[in-house]
Amino acid sequence: MQKKQTLNYVIVKTDEISFPFGYSEVLILEQDSIELLETTKFKFKNEDRLVIVYAEDVYTEEVKFLQRGLYIKPLDAKEVMYQGEKALILTFKALHFFDIQNFSYEMNQDEIMSANFLVDGNAKGTVGYEMVLSGHINNVEDVKENLMNEFRQDQNKMNFFSIFETLVNNSNSFGISTNNQAGTAMLFKQNYGAKDEVKPYDIEEIKALIDSKITQDNDPSEFLLNNFESLMTYFGFLDLNKFPHKWHLYNSFDYGNFTRLINEVGNFIQTALKLEENITSEISKKLNNQQKEFMLREKRKVIDDELAKLGKDILQDDKDEYVKRLKNKTLKKMYPDSIKEIIRDETKRYSEMMQASPEANLVKNYVEYLKKLPWRKVSKDRLDIKYAREVLEKYHYGIKEVKERILEHLGVLINAQTYNKNYKNEVVSIDENYEIDLNLFKDKPSEKAVFNNVPIIALVGPPGTGKTTLAKAISEALNKKYVKISLGGVKDESEIRGHRRTYVGAMPGKIVKGVAKAGVSNAVFLLDEIDKMASDHKGDPASAMLEVLDPEQNAQFQDHYLEQEYDLSKIIFIATANYFQNIPEALIDRVEVIELDPYTLNEKVQIAQKHLIPKVINEVYLDEKLFNISEETLRFIINRYTREAGVRGLKRILDKIARKIVIKRVLEPDLKSFDISLNNLEELLGAAPYKTDEDKHDEIPGIATGLAYSTHGGSDLEIEVNVFKSEKGGIQLTGSLKDVMKESAQIALTYVRSNAKYFGIHSFDFDKHTIHIHVPEGATPKDGPSAGVTFTTAIISALTRLPVPNNYAMTGEITLQGKVLPIGGLKEKSFAAYWKKIKYVFIPHANIDNLQKIPDEIKREITYIPVKRYNEIFQILFRDQKPENTITFN
Repeated sequence: MQKKQTLNYVIVKTDEISFPFGYSEVLILEQDSIELLETTKFKFKNEDRLVIVYAEDVYTEEVKFLQRGLYIKPLDAKEVMYQGEKALILTFKALHFFDIQNFSYEMNQDEIMSANFLVDGNAKGTVGYEMVLSGHINNVEDVKENLMNEFRQDQNKMNFFSIFETLVNNSNSFGISTNNQAGTAMLFKQNYGAKDEVKPYDIEEIKALIDSKITQDNDPSEFLLNNFESLMTYFGFLDLNKFPHKWHLYNSFDYGNFTRLINEVGNFIQTALKLEENITSEISKKLNNQQKEFMLREKRKVIDDELAKLGKDILQDDKDEYVKRLKNKTLKKMYPDSIKEIIRDETKRYSEMMQASPEANLVKNYVEYLKKLPWRKVSKDRLDIKYAREVLEKYHYGIKEVKERILEHLGVLINAQTYNKNYKNEVVSIDENYEIDLNLFKDKPSEKAVFNNVPIIALVGPPGTGKTTLAKAISEALNKKYVKISLGGVKDESEIRGHRRTYVGAMPGKIVKGVAKAGVSNAVFLLDEIDKMASDHKGDPASAMLEVLDPEQNAQFQDHYLEQEYDLSKIIFIATANYFQNIPEALIDRVEVIELDPYTLNEKVQIAQKHLIPKVINEVYLDEKLFNISEETLRFIINRYTREAGVRGLKRILDKIARKIVIKRVLEPDLKSFDISLNNLEELLGAAPYKTDEDKHDEIPGIATGLAYSTHGGSDLEIEVNVFKSEKGGIQLTGSLKDVMKESAQIALTYVRSNAKYFGIHSFDFDKHTIHIHVPEGATPKDGPSAGVTFTTAIISALTRLPVPNNYAMTGEITLQGKVLPIGGLKEKSFAAYWKKIKYVFIPHANIDNLQKIPDEIKREITYIPVKRYNEIFQILFRDQKPENTITFN
């Protein structure tokens, strides 16, 4: 009886399958297999044998194995690190398939480990019939002979020699895939013949041991027989994703699958060779074109130099608009001499460059932009004061100060044309709409010192008061192009000045872009939201705006992209801002600041009737009879459905009403008219979100009305104070108050406490009571010192239990000595008092002069009581004393 021995096995992933008779290497990741190879201490001599068992995933708990494995002769095992863990690269020669017949097709690890892989004594001998107890191994000679018998019957169908000679010569680029896990590739340049060495060696050493002789016999059969091991080695390293028939050949090792895989490899090689041929052809063609271009450019350079010696200027393309302008005696004056010289030099430099070079593209774009800019080209102004006034009145109600400033500028232009003797010599007409202004881009420094009378205005006011649309009206009144530049959120100085051309993706700044867009150098520029610019590590855009808005500097504005001065002196800049305090101080000094008042009730009614309602009707294609609304209804909508300084909210309300009427008209085609009245207003708009103006707070102790203002206009501020016993005492503040307002409340408490007897507070113990001050609308942050007198009044009211009359409001900063200091935003606060129907308003005595800026409609409804010290307010509110000084505008 023959002695049986256990056969060891290692587990390998299925995507690394190999074929019998070929050489290969695999990455061993499964830890039991690694331990086996390490603990058995294989010397990998002739007599050593292993079985490779293939698994779909070696990391899962229940590993699924394939029925067919490989019976191999190990050659070398090298330890490596793979993804941070230890692994082994096993180099081997595959001897036979190893089929497990006594088990199912897919088996788990426990099932395989429970079976002993036993081989007879002959299994360690030379290649021949080897029987395995739990499987079988086909005889290699039988396999080769069967394949050759089938092949000889149809040997003319394919030329193995030519296919595999190509495969060998191109194995680096095609066919043979890289074993990414093992980190090595089959880079065979020779055909392999087996050599039996009693020593460990890796895949690189195998290459040196392979027989390099290729048979000279053109018979495909002989080639196949003599190089069968080489073919199987190649097949083992084919990529399963590119060659799916590799899998079929592995599962069914027959002639049909063999030839299919051969065809698949051959087709792949043919496609790859054709692709490489196309790539080589394209590269060659491209190189030839570049050489041709280089030769032509060198010849052109010599010709240009010779023409230059003869004093002949070299023009580019006669179809180029710039060239056409230069040939025109009038239009050539549009470009300053310095710019024409730069364009000429840069164009010559571009002509000497290879067009494929990155710098050539930069130079081309730069020259094109210089040609694109208008330079001295301007639009002709419409010098008609009557027409300008009509246009300004057409689009805006009120805003007298701005309109007067534009008409003044128009008057100066008319006066200049009438009395300036040199005016006709300073402009050259192009057509009825455009002309060339020779005052722009003066080349001599002495000629640049010309007074600039173009207005630079900053419109400051709450949203919706007409700042943006006013700029459009000015451009129409003066017949100028209109450009809007949004500055809100701009943080990078390069957005104003442009990027230097050395940077990738460089471009001009917003100002020069706007000029190019307008096509003239005297447009109206709207610089929107100038108070919302921010600075960071990339620079300060507000500082860059100084050069734009300063009349003394903007004739030499420097854009980093152009690297040339651009004259902005004829551009009318109109900046807008919501909050005066947020405008950089340096900018305020360089512009004419015009503050736009919040609209009064009467102004809103007029704007709605003259501007908003006609616009709303046109936008939804309604007949005027279907939008009948009385002035009473308009006033109700303004008071109860909107609470704003401007009219944007009112426009949205009117739009909503119009859409409701459109629905009615669609459902009732016979509807000829529709009246919007107080009776159907709630049906159209829903419940009114705001209370009536007469709904003031109850007159209870601890409540006082203050006045505040923000970017959205003025508002009333009801301050509440409550007192309760506590061990610590002190003050508690709520309502999202910021630091300045908190300090103002603390100052008010200190002032009241130090003058408690004067205010009639005798038996109150401040150390055993907490005074809680709350400002409603806690989600809204609040700041500023102007609530000082209101805090003081509310605290006194709470401690004396005396209510404050609800028809009084107040504003003013208080000191520890009781002085009332001036505040800002009196105009906006007066609007808030007007909307709240407050009759009396305490103001600091130092703010009396500010009353002139408040519209008469507002001032007529309010009695102002100027005070210098807080005790004057106390005597009036809590001692019924009549004020010594009141200001009315009846």
